[in-house]
Amino acid sequence: MRELFRAMQAALGRLFSDPASRATMVMSIIIYAIIYPQPYSAEVIRDVPVAVVDQDGSNASRELIRRIDAAEGARVLATVDGLPQAESLFYARRITGLVIVPANFERDLLNGDPAPIAAYGDAGYFLIYNAMMGAVNNAAQSLGHEIRYGRLTGAGIAPDTAQALIAPLSVTSVALFNPQGGYASYVVPAAFVLIVQQTLLMGIGILHAGRKPTQGVRMAAAPLVYVLFYCLWIAVTQLLLPEVYGIPRLGTWWHLYVVAIPFLMAVCALGFVLAQLIRSREGVIFVLVVMGIPLFFLSGVSWPIQSVPAPIQTLALLIPSTTALTAFVQVDQMGADLGAVADKVIWELTLAAAYTLIALLLNFYHTRRQPAEQARPPAS
Repeated sequence: MRELFRAMQAALGRLFSDPASRATMVMSIIIYAIIYPQPYSAEVIRDVPVAVVDQDGSNASRELIRRIDAAEGARVLATVDGLPQAESLFYARRITGLVIVPANFERDLLNGDPAPIAAYGDAGYFLIYNAMMGAVNNAAQSLGHEIRYGRLTGAGIAPDTAQALIAPLSVTSVALFNPQGGYASYVVPAAFVLIVQQTLLMGIGILHAGRKPTQGVRMAAAPLVYVLFYCLWIAVTQLLLPEVYGIPRLGTWWHLYVVAIPFLMAVCALGFVLAQLIRSREGVIFVLVVMGIPLFFLSGVSWPIQSVPAPIQTLALLIPSTTALTAFVQVDQMGADLGAVADKVIWELTLAAAYTLIALLLNFYHTRRQPAEQARPPAS
């Protein structure tokens, strides 16, 4: 036990004494923790600038414009006279949406005829486009309902009956686990699972790629140090950051660590496999940087994993973050019990055992190969 403790001290000392590993496994996570959540701190998109071409100039069109401006998702930057002026604002990037209220808009509404309006948005920014279109649709629907309600009650229909005729179905929307419907609550906890994985893999590659094979307790000391050290980063990214940025959490800390420790074990074992296969630290970093974006897509954060082709889903299961990410979100953000994620924890342990076996076999191979290479006579 004393020898293991000394080996762990030596492994921790190497981590902090190597500038590259210190920058990757310590400073990068601190920088990510400070900077990464900042763009999402507003949670939802608000006040998307739009311009309105009011070709009707009536009370109804002005009321529609007022309602669009009052909506959370849009802000009427300008009411312009014609389409060319609106286009110039759009191409100057001063607005990202355009609403056209046609002539005879109020007359058609009062006559009970269809009164369509046109809305154009820059769909290249999908979140901005959705916020703007949602604001326009809600404003148009609320105005249309109000006019229909006034028409029906004016015809002698009881108010309750008129309301039922306009909206026979009432929908109450409840946002579970993300009450604000915000992007930070959705993406930040999941993204930090990937950040933890990538920095740990890179750090192991930096410290162990191309080094002499280790024997005895030293083989277990370094992985144990890395798992324990990254338990600290789990606390920072999954417990502290949600408190700082107001991200909802329902789970308990020990449920989180029941998921986190097998995940860290699997990532650590995979890191040693990569360090044995790629014999230079630069090579490990290059591979992991290149694989960063594919791993992000395979994780199911940006696109549902169920919509990914089946062969790629199977391949994705070999990456610890694929199943761990879902388990983290379930136990921490959704308050699931351990029974709900037991299959994912078992899979992470399976990956940890499989990658550990592969790493040991590779270590044995390099141990046997090293004396043969040293005994080989130099080329003349």
